[in-house]
Amino acid sequence: MSIYKLTNHSNPKIDKILKTIVRLHPDEINLSLHRIKNLLKKLDNPQNKLPFAIHIAGTNGKGSIVTALYKLQKLNRKIVHVYRSPHLVSINERIIVANKIISDESLLQALTYVYKVNNLNTITFFEFLTATAFYIFSKLKADLLICEVGLGGTYDATNTLNHKKKACIISSIGLDHKEYLGNSIKKIANEKSGILKKNNLLICSHQNKSALNVVKKASLMNKCKTFFYGKDWHIKNKNLYFKNGNKINLSNLSLEGNHQYKNIGCVIMACNNLRKLRIGHEKIPDYISKLKVEGRLHKLNGHLRSRYPNTDFWVDCAHNALGFQVLRKWVLKKQTSRIIIILSLGIRKDYKAILKQIKKINPKFLVLIRKTNFSSRSAKDLYVEASRLKIKCKIINSTLETIEFAASIKSRYNARNICLIAGSINLVGEIINQDKLI
Repeated sequence: MSIYKLTNHSNPKIDKILKTIVRLHPDEINLSLHRIKNLLKKLDNPQNKLPFAIHIAGTNGKGSIVTALYKLQKLNRKIVHVYRSPHLVSINERIIVANKIISDESLLQALTYVYKVNNLNTITFFEFLTATAFYIFSKLKADLLICEVGLGGTYDATNTLNHKKKACIISSIGLDHKEYLGNSIKKIANEKSGILKKNNLLICSHQNKSALNVVKKASLMNKCKTFFYGKDWHIKNKNLYFKNGNKINLSNLSLEGNHQYKNIGCVIMACNNLRKLRIGHEKIPDYISKLKVEGRLHKLNGHLRSRYPNTDFWVDCAHNALGFQVLRKWVLKKQTSRIIIILSLGIRKDYKAILKQIKKINPKFLVLIRKTNFSSRSAKDLYVEASRLKIKCKIINSTLETIEFAASIKSRYNARNICLIAGSINLVGEIINQDKLI
């Protein structure tokens, strides 16, 4: 997400202070812990006053795990704080305080105070926001903090959590953010495993062999109590199987995509092995039928559906090759040739690998948006590579025009087209917002 896009806010006072905070460091990302530790110290170390935390790292699936864990524990009558990133529409979404998204008033008050305490010291935007969230959470009691890693793990600002009061979940690890985390699965897995501390409980999702070996080594070094996919639990035929042979039926899961069964498996394993968070197995089928994760294979049922009744609009935050591989499997399951993809990608994304996955999806049309902010990959680059791969594509000027174009494409036999919007969290957030506002 563009650093300037993420600071836009409908409240002019919050908008102003966010844009001021951005200027405290010349880089959007500069992985280090010394700056945030200095600020936390000035704030009287709020990270040591937080409730028990579940710390979540990984390449894909973190957002779904965070949201599912939060909603299940809410249904379990727990008071929960959540820190997650990035946001889709408003930065307030990143900070949930005692089961409620933070209000503009509380956010502005906290940002203003932390800015004053920081005293113009150099710090990245994410580090500043993390310190602010910890400060906010420290002022109000809760049963649980769910904390999503921003990038990597070892040097991520969230890795200042009190290691004696946390458990960890590591979701699927793949190649992404190579310029910061390393250019191999082993190096990236090593960074993700950096959240593991002595005696932490670890729930680990399905991994390829290279990533799995790295995570196992890190968990052994830290004497973690571990629950690995394939060894201690697995998913088969929409059932979660435990090592002892017991199972929970997950066929009621309301989330789209087979990958979500592993994500919800991570959530249930965490709840099952943390006494204070335990949920009766008989309640789980009902609870998981009520889940919704915005922006993750999420069907839009607002104004876009009303305006364009012949097209089903789906959004997904997939922004790497692994994410698009998951989308490919979802499309294959749909058994349709009526897929239209609207795509925008960040400048640092491996667009060639992503387009190879899109080629396998074989969309009816790939619709590209002209460069919308400085961090977006140019539509021309995408067009040239897509054309080389013989993907039928077209460049359109604006987001609204791409939607209108996608909806105008006629389908055979009067069947409904499926328009999938993906590749950029900016784009997905914009489409979701338009679906609510148009």
